Amino acid sequence: MRGGSVVLLALVLTQGCSSSYQPARSPRIATVIDGGYPTFVKDGEHIGSPAFGTGLVDATSSNPRAQHHARVGRNLMIGGIASYLVGLGTGVGGLVLLAQDDAHLSTSKSNVGTALAITGIVGLVAGSVMMLSGQPHIYDAVNIYNDGLDAPLPRTPVATSPY
Repeated sequence: MRGGSVVLLALVLTQGCSSSYQPARSPRIATVIDGGYPTFVKDGEHIGSPAFGTGLVDATSSNPRAQHHARVGRNLMIGGIASYLVGLGTGVGGLVLLAQDDAHLSTSKSNVGTALAITGIVGLVAGSVMMLSGQPHIYDAVNIYNDGLDAPLPRTPVATSPY
């Protein structure tokens, strides 16, 4: 009985994190929830997610300004995640060195542990800042692209004949 309750709870929780709505086929880029995660949809096709900005650079290729923001956002997200993970590993390594309960812990080992822990914190903060800076670029790319679809075509003046 207990196992059935766990399965039922899992099903209820996962169904609450997804959406069955699909936007109409359109050249516009829309954000939908798919499998509990946000994803972009264009022309009925899933093109990537805001997490990394994947697929957005290609999807915005017809608008150079939007594509620039998509590329900057994607690069900041990927660089931020990499920096965060390296910082996490470095910080944990430094804390392990510092936590060793060894009576013969040398000063140099303690200094290395402290330096690694501090470097890890810097990596975590830098990665977090990069990821937080990347998200607005990704959404700016979507909005700029969609606004470009709505913009009226520039009018060229019609030459009138003096006769």
